[in-house]
Amino acid sequence: MRLALIALCLSPAMASAAELLQISVERDGRRYTMVSETWFDAPVIGVFDVLTDYANFDRISSVYKQSGYIEPADDNTPRVYSRARGCVLFFCQTIERVERLENEGLARLRAIAEPDKSDFKFSEASWEFREQDNGTWVRYSVTMEPGFWVPPVIGPYMMKRKLASGGEDAINRIEVLAQQSTATAKVLGARGLKGFEADND
Repeated sequence: MRLALIALCLSPAMASAAELLQISVERDGRRYTMVSETWFDAPVIGVFDVLTDYANFDRISSVYKQSGYIEPADDNTPRVYSRARGCVLFFCQTIERVERLENEGLARLRAIAEPDKSDFKFSEASWEFREQDNGTWVRYSVTMEPGFWVPPVIGPYMMKRKLASGGEDAINRIEVLAQQSTATAKVLGARGLKGFEADND
């Protein structure tokens, strides 16, 4: 999941109220499945824009060392590359991944890893977006099978603890960035409208 750690200067006018509603991690053989639900005090378009802004993922998480859009697939499906490094207990790993992005408007986003270009034998993630309580509800789910060795001690319990501890900081940053993105869009929209009216006086 796109969760993690980095300092961010927050605008005093944008209070953060993001809430991690639930998180679960399960393992079936070598495959892990993680599901979380989060509520953001920001519009759907703002949250969606932040979670698809791969070029600036380091604003959400310091674990991302490199990320961005790369050449699309032959069928013009967008593709992204990311290189991240994280630690759980004593185990640290650098992970590279190339994924195809598919979306259904602003309702759902999917990221499907290309195994031959990734450190995963299998990885499929999805984000579902819905307006709720004047904000945005997001359900994130990912099923993945690492292509590298994972110590047996790092099971679902340890992964859940790690995600929960780092997740609160990350969702707060996502929320603030989404609020800023929405505010900027409104300002630019207002300026554009004023300019249009001036040209037609």
